[in-house]
Amino acid sequence: MMRIVCAVLLGLFLASQSLFAVGPAMRVWLVDGGYIDGNLSCDAKTDHILCDSPLFAKPLEFDVDVVQSVTKKNTIFGRRYKLRRRESEQAEFGNPARAIVTQSGISAWRRLLASRRLEMQLESSGVDLAGWLVDRPSKPSGRLVWQTALSENATAINQGPQGKISIGSPRREDDLDESDGALPVVFRTGDIVSAAITRIDSRGVTARWSGQGEVLIPNADLESVTLTKVTKPLEVHPRDLQRMLVVPRSMKDTPPTHLVVSVTGDLLRCNVLELKTDVLVVQVRSKTIELPRHRVAKIVWLYPQLDSQNASTEFLVHAVLVDHREVTLREFAIEEQKLMGQSRAFAEFEVPLSDVKSIYFGRDPVAQASDRVERDWAIQSATLPMAYREEPSRKAPTLGVASELIGKPAPDFDLQTIERESFDLSALKGRVVVLDFWASWSAPSLRGLSEFSQAILEVGGNDVAWVAINLEESAATASRAIERVSVDAAVVMDVNGDAAYVYKAKSLPHTVILDRNGVVVYVIDSNTPERLEVFRQALQQVFTEPK
Repeated sequence: MMRIVCAVLLGLFLASQSLFAVGPAMRVWLVDGGYIDGNLSCDAKTDHILCDSPLFAKPLEFDVDVVQSVTKKNTIFGRRYKLRRRESEQAEFGNPARAIVTQSGISAWRRLLASRRLEMQLESSGVDLAGWLVDRPSKPSGRLVWQTALSENATAINQGPQGKISIGSPRREDDLDESDGALPVVFRTGDIVSAAITRIDSRGVTARWSGQGEVLIPNADLESVTLTKVTKPLEVHPRDLQRMLVVPRSMKDTPPTHLVVSVTGDLLRCNVLELKTDVLVVQVRSKTIELPRHRVAKIVWLYPQLDSQNASTEFLVHAVLVDHREVTLREFAIEEQKLMGQSRAFAEFEVPLSDVKSIYFGRDPVAQASDRVERDWAIQSATLPMAYREEPSRKAPTLGVASELIGKPAPDFDLQTIERESFDLSALKGRVVVLDFWASWSAPSLRGLSEFSQAILEVGGNDVAWVAINLEESAATASRAIERVSVDAAVVMDVNGDAAYVYKAKSLPHTVILDRNGVVVYVIDSNTPERLEVFRQALQQVFTEPK
């Protein structure tokens, strides 16, 4: 009887909120701590809740007993509505998951999952769920099928969204095989192999690695190679790196093709001609220089900025293995708890899921991996001085994207800073405000924070109030990410996604600029071409307006 009352009450609640729900405006919190956003419906006869999330091909079905509470998110508030149950009767519900969680705790539930199959965690925008990948045998399908631990059904992951699956069971941490002089070779596709380099010339790199003879890797496929292993991480200041990636106007027609990083972190922009036994031969402008091989830590292949923006239209997965190899797969499948598919570096590839640390999925899964923040090696031409630039057309395109927010007072929100202090957006009136929505799992948004930091310093300095709004993560996770990119911004925690909802942040990165009167003047989203340049110009225009 109590189960039916719970389901009926939830059904009445969902019906009352449907007048206000737009898109995935509801969040289901599960008894194991996971959550999922989506459009909800309820069946009082079966005591089940259906959650239709943009991430999944079909709605997930949950028994009402495994639902801890429901969050409604709208423009005014985000609060949690708890299902009504008598505490004394919680352990009497028939679902074994809830009985284990309520009686023995989350750790016992996790141990039960790990004993049955690999423990996995799926993270995406509006989704954080424990579960596992389901075998999809026969021909490679290019689809991932996910079984949420507390849901009644499994369903395929849609090919539009992006996200990450962490696999928690592997505990060992193997190093890349560095026998016979093998060191990391990174492909543009994101594949990382441990290979022994035998030759570098105008065609590319000749190398050999486990399972392969000598293979010629064309220049177009290469991102970087390591020539000498260093005992501690190379410390290259982001400002120095950015300076090296801006090509002088005098070199516009013959840009450098490589960046050589020394074992001490020094940078040399050049063209690599040849690798001899102990010497790397490079050309700097018209001068040929020989560098001792043991002094060169890494060679990076540079490529035009426009080329770097040609994102794949395929749905791909990028796996990070426990031995630090990485592989990007197309035409992939899960069969007998193995991940298999086609790879640029490994050709036909398969690996047990127990040897995988994490799987990124989406149109550009390589860019999602956190360490890819340091791997954007796109060069760009230096801009002309203002005096030599052409007069802009009177019909110049509007900066950023069209948004219903532009021209309206910025919606306020009730959030806390990462230090758990109240944040008051209205108190920033009189200054130009930049609201940057980001998350640690979104490498483009982290890269945006790092790039925007310099632009803000150059254009506005202390007259800009920079607010980095973290989307739906813990303070510890956000703190580690902010320390990694080293930005000086006020970090605000949008735990329930309320601010992201009112500011229409449907994907990351998402940036909103307010003028000194607290009015929204520019919106720059993840689809804006050349985001950094657009942001710089937008900020400059705000400062040229009269106070």
